[in-house]
Amino acid sequence: MSATGSTSSINHNNVEKTNEFIADDVTSNRSNTVRRMLIQEYRKIGRGAFGTVVQAYITPNKEDWYGPFAIKKVPAQTEYKSRELEILRITNHPNIVKLEYFFTHVSPQDHKVYQHLAMECLPETLQIEISRYAHNKMELALKHVKLYSYQIARGMLYLHALGICHRDIKPSNILVDPNTGVLKICDFGSAKRLEINQPSISYICSRFYRAPELILGCTQYTTQVDIWGLGCVIGEMLLGKAIFQGQEPLLQLREIAKLLGPPDKKFIFFSNPGYDGPLYSKPLFSGTSQSRFEKYFGHAGVEGIDLLMKVLVYEPEIRLSPRRILAHPFFDDLKKEQYFFPRESTQPVHLPPLFDFSEYELQILGEFANKIIPQNEE
Repeated sequence: MSATGSTSSINHNNVEKTNEFIADDVTSNRSNTVRRMLIQEYRKIGRGAFGTVVQAYITPNKEDWYGPFAIKKVPAQTEYKSRELEILRITNHPNIVKLEYFFTHVSPQDHKVYQHLAMECLPETLQIEISRYAHNKMELALKHVKLYSYQIARGMLYLHALGICHRDIKPSNILVDPNTGVLKICDFGSAKRLEINQPSISYICSRFYRAPELILGCTQYTTQVDIWGLGCVIGEMLLGKAIFQGQEPLLQLREIAKLLGPPDKKFIFFSNPGYDGPLYSKPLFSGTSQSRFEKYFGHAGVEGIDLLMKVLVYEPEIRLSPRRILAHPFFDDLKKEQYFFPRESTQPVHLPPLFDFSEYELQILGEFANKIIPQNEE
């Protein structure tokens, strides 16, 4: 299902078309060439806060079909639209969804101009994969949890080095191909390049995955809010459901305190000196937070619990950075046995390339590269 710029072998006469139109300004993100193309949409695959997503093929001549692509449509002339396009135009990484083409088109329904972003397409989201296992009362294999977590962290290493904060990390914004183990972070509708001393809105990120400093109203946050989201995603892969499910924003903090213990008053003050909501300063459980982590995430093993306890931390500056996450012993297994068993398969499949770091990534990793790359791969 993954899209390339090459001709598709699918017979388009058999594809159920939902919509077909000609766009005059289809720009290739690779070559910057602009041409007129026919767009053939055939399946709605999502609706988000900022627009809809459809699956489509593109052709310049009705003979060479490109795709399938996931085309995201957002109203043009909005801050989000230009920001998402800007970010996708510069990102180029195996764990970040690739923008292949972009164009504008007037919708026949409401006669408004929409920006269309044609991106590579993977068969599923991580949300679908987690739900499938949970529905069948099965656990996602620990090897899969490691494989997916590692790739999210690798994508974050790249994004955060560019100063880009995704700001909405959650399983439905992560694409996977369960047969190959490939993972790509998608939906950059909330993403932003964070600048030092420049405030950003705190009411961002879906509630169950929102970092505690955001819940408190912090506006000078860092890319570490994404690391919190990663911790929530790892926990969800292990549990089969979101680990913090507050029914409203401030109750979200109570759910976090049930696992981590009460937030420190200093943390609350530095997040937002004007915060006057509930503090949840009394412990909501007996025993240590370590014992709580062990109770919930026991099957992640000692290393998995250790990683979660270093990522799901109130203070953003103490949360592990992406390169420290990649170097964590939890992922040693991926270096030793470079294969996994896809769902319902009895045949092992080689892991996707996990250590094919670019020069740019190696620069960011610095001395951590030796701890991450298997010795025979250097």
